[in-house]
Amino acid sequence: MQRFKVPHIVSKEEIGIEPIELLTAFDLHDSIVESVEYLLNENKVLIKLELCRWKQANFDEFESEMQEGVLTFTDVDSFQIEPPSFLLNSNEVLDIKVHHESRSIEIILTGTDDVGKVSVIAKDIFWEEC
Repeated sequence: MQRFKVPHIVSKEEIGIEPIELLTAFDLHDSIVESVEYLLNENKVLIKLELCRWKQANFDEFESEMQEGVLTFTDVDSFQIEPPSFLLNSNEVLDIKVHHESRSIEIILTGTDDVGKVSVIAKDIFWEEC
């Protein structure tokens, strides 16, 4: 995978602020989640998505409007998909909720007949272009 510069979600050591703060700086609404994978042995969560670049503040109209990539959460303390029966199949992001005290991130997704939630507590977050 090649590193993607903008938007680039990085670790605290790289930029001096908490990664959780960066999620509030990017607009993930309407982006499409293709898959979510929990790598228990590596303590990672990988969320493959199509990012709506056109919704970002720094979007250049000469760039493509969508960007495929992977959000990687490392040093994961907790991971959950609700409801347990929720099927991931090109789901749109409705909302991102960041709970600063618990460092919990909730990604609210559309479903065929319902709404799903992916919850992650992790130390770092990285964005990589596919």
